[in-house]
Amino acid sequence: MPEPSAPPSEAQRSPIPWGVRLWFGWAFGLLAITGLLLPRIIGFVDFSARAPFSLLGLFIMLELAALLFGITVAMQRKRIAYRFAIGIAVLAAPILAGLPPIVLDFPAPAASGWRALFVPLGLAITLVLVLALLRPSSRAYFSED
Repeated sequence: MPEPSAPPSEAQRSPIPWGVRLWFGWAFGLLAITGLLLPRIIGFVDFSARAPFSLLGLFIMLELAALLFGITVAMQRKRIAYRFAIGIAVLAAPILAGLPPIVLDFPAPAASGWRALFVPLGLAITLVLVLALLRPSSRAYFSED
């Protein structure tokens, strides 16, 4: 029966690949933006008896839960973090293009212009992040059981 190997020390671990660093930057930036917009999101929700919750509020709470859990397990280099990282990378277009016009109550023409600008930017960010995370060095980073 093989002996269980000791976990590698910090000196033995490989450095964080640039794709994972880029993802961490995106995840913490997204967390900061969501935190800054949270008072507006809470103010946006109508807590009347007809609508005790909103789809926007549910989306934001799911996004925050995924972000916090994803960042936590990514810092621990867990394998499940790889899937969370890709899922969070895909959030670029909906967050950048959809959230500010709704929360900041843009007029219709301004919202259309915002989406025309930020949907392609969100898709580009998603593409760069996903391709960076698909690299073997990035995938190998998430190696802890």
